[in-house]
Amino acid sequence: MVKAELGRQLMVRGNNEIGMLAKITRVISQADINLVALCAYSIGNNVAVMFVTDDNNAAKRLLQAKGYEVQEEEVIFLSIDNQPGALRKVTDKIAEAGIDLTLVYGSVDASAAVNRSIVISNNNLEVMMIIKTELERH
Repeated sequence: MVKAELGRQLMVRGNNEIGMLAKITRVISQADINLVALCAYSIGNNVAVMFVTDDNNAAKRLLQAKGYEVQEEEVIFLSIDNQPGALRKVTDKIAEAGIDLTLVYGSVDASAAVNRSIVISNNNLEVMMIIKTELERH
């Protein structure tokens, strides 16, 4: 099983300081907004927190009200079977089309049947076309 849909992620960048992720997640969780996906990393003194929630619009408004600069970016929500080789089938097709993936993140519980990942490429619409025409129907 392979399914994909376009969506949006939010991103907050800032100085790498202890507790920044805690502050961001506190704002979101206190409004009863659930995190659906999260990727956070630091390079030197800079940090980037990318995430998807069950209400991105509200999360963005709340974070901006707290002084965070929040960017939005188009992403692909990829759902695949949680089994060896499932992601390889998708990435092989994308590579064959000459499309560069710029970021992929996700996780799954070992007992789950489906893996959900966030995929970003230099051409999300072309990736969606490949998935819809070559992978979802098989």
